Amino acid sequence: MKILVTMYGINSPGGIINHNENLISGFKLQGHHVDFVELVWRESIKEKTTKDKTGYEHRGSGIPVHQGKGWLFPKNSRFPYKGNFNLRRWKEYVAEYDLIVWQIPVPTKQRDNEGNTDWLALYDLPDRIKQVAVIHDGNMQKSYPWISQISHHLDGLACVHPCAYHGAAVLDVPRALILNPQDITTINDKPDWRSRKNGFISMQTFKGWKHVDDLVRAIPHLPSSFQKRMAGGGIEHNYMTSKDKCKENYFVSPERDPDIEYQHHGKKIWDVALQYGMEWHGYLTEAQVRQHLREVKCIIDPSWSVAYSKIGDHFNRVIVDGIIEGAIPIARNYGVATNEEGEGEVFKPSENYMMVPHDATPQEFASVIIETINLNQDWAEDIQENNKKLLQHFERERVALQYLSLANQQPTGFYGKLETGVVSDNVFNKTKDVMTNFFKLTTEL
Repeated sequence: MKILVTMYGINSPGGIINHNENLISGFKLQGHHVDFVELVWRESIKEKTTKDKTGYEHRGSGIPVHQGKGWLFPKNSRFPYKGNFNLRRWKEYVAEYDLIVWQIPVPTKQRDNEGNTDWLALYDLPDRIKQVAVIHDGNMQKSYPWISQISHHLDGLACVHPCAYHGAAVLDVPRALILNPQDITTINDKPDWRSRKNGFISMQTFKGWKHVDDLVRAIPHLPSSFQKRMAGGGIEHNYMTSKDKCKENYFVSPERDPDIEYQHHGKKIWDVALQYGMEWHGYLTEAQVRQHLREVKCIIDPSWSVAYSKIGDHFNRVIVDGIIEGAIPIARNYGVATNEEGEGEVFKPSENYMMVPHDATPQEFASVIIETINLNQDWAEDIQENNKKLLQHFERERVALQYLSLANQQPTGFYGKLETGVVSDNVFNKTKDVMTNFFKLTTEL
């Protein structure tokens, strides 16, 4: 098959990078031809360039990518679609493809897209060209309900976790739970539990709902002998480390940490964590990620969201990155599950991960880290073995095949089924507002 993967420009693509690169690799390993393009609402475009190419690497797509900055698309992989001329070119270009995978389903509501209605025509293609949209989060009704305007062109929605799956029930498109694709080829080649360093790594795109500050506050309560590695970056990291724009909640206070020593009150939590041995590694290449995960005992994902948890489990890809290399995940109950017990549809506490309550104090968070790092060999190996079995659902070639089944509207994915929802009144009303007031659509929906 000839497969086209598309991307609209967004800030901080984060885990979408890894999803896309592994999905493309999965298709290619199955023998398919895959192209990857960025769609740009302009009449003409230039090649993306940068003076500093540090941290860029070539992976499945073949296009240089940086975990924090995204893809460095060459000119021939950037497609302008503004105006009738470019839209005709688009129709000619995609005519040779069998399947289009929309990594970002629709353009985002950002300044560059104001007044853009040309995007609607991109999906108006012959029925022989299958179209699948990827749903990466549970924010559909809030962030992009206008996908309902092109839902009749879509053959399926690939939802990467239960939160995305259940959140997409407000659309009249067949959907499947298809987990994030991963390269799991190293699962039988990992260091023994006892040979690993007593420590953890946490890698995040720093966003508010990921609550990295919860982990940073826990670091002063950990033994000095533990390695405490942090990596990633993003807007909240900028605030956390800023000299003059640090947010009030990123300072030490007895309200947020009743067990912290008085001498630290009023200091930045980041500075205090550095004082207690936190290592900062910034953005890591894929090879560096794997190396860190093979060295430490734990991968920590401090994310949680009560709003997301009301919809479904919304675990992050970094958990799976960790278990591939034998690191045991530490995660939040309202991150990987919808209940206080942390019993998720995919991940189970003490069987697949060690659970930190969403409302844990920094000292309580630290206690779980200490308990996990000190797990006896048998328990640790049981968790590793459980996760090894679970990883089969994330294997990239298997996931790629599930995308093809979804495109043909065949039952597939983690649930082994397809479901079709109904467009809700809320989605309709929000769509009408955005299409009229932001995209400036002059015709009636």
